[in-house]
Amino acid sequence: MRISVAKDRPTELHKIIKRLKYSRDQLKELSREKTSLNKKLRDRNVELTTNRDYWRDKCSESEDAQQKLNQTIQACQEEVERERRRVQSKSEHAEQLKLELSALREKKSRS
Repeated sequence: MRISVAKDRPTELHKIIKRLKYSRDQLKELSREKTSLNKKLRDRNVELTTNRDYWRDKCSESEDAQQKLNQTIQACQEEVERERRRVQSKSEHAEQLKLELSALREKKSRS
């Protein structure tokens, strides 16, 4: 920009300086906004990471508890099955003893 009159130079220079200051201020404001946004995003990222780790740990604990419960249930079922077999065996033995007793009573009554 060429200024023809010497006295207009300071006015033009002030306008240019004013525009440059305004532009600089706008850049600073934009930079502050970006910095603020980046900080918010970093904070959110940290929060998400923390929550993810928390729930991952909770899930792991829950899975461990579930495995222990499943093992306990399986052990109880095996115990019930053993007890059922024992009772069945005792019942069969009692039935056999009844048959033998009735056979002995029949022999005794015939004699």
